[in-house]
Amino acid sequence: MDAVIHVEGHRKTYGDKTEALKGITFEVGEGEFFGFLGPNGAGKSTTIKILITLLEKTSGTASVLGFDTSRDPDEIRRRIGYAA
Repeated sequence: MDAVIHVEGHRKTYGDKTEALKGITFEVGEGEFFGFLGPNGAGKSTTIKILITLLEKTSGTASVLGFDTSRDPDEIRRRIGYAA
């Protein structure tokens, strides 16, 4: 199974030292459905914003459809849809 989303060691710390993500790791395989569940402040929206390249991660690696979220944001945006 090939991963269409790969996240490893994602961390996001804001300027006021708030840690929104503390090193999450997961994969989503081709054809799989997935969802994020958790309480307010758990980092769900932050994770999605990083994956769709609207927010930069503090550390870790992430790829969507084989494209790196930091190096290839335009390629990712060409291939995904997002509605708020």
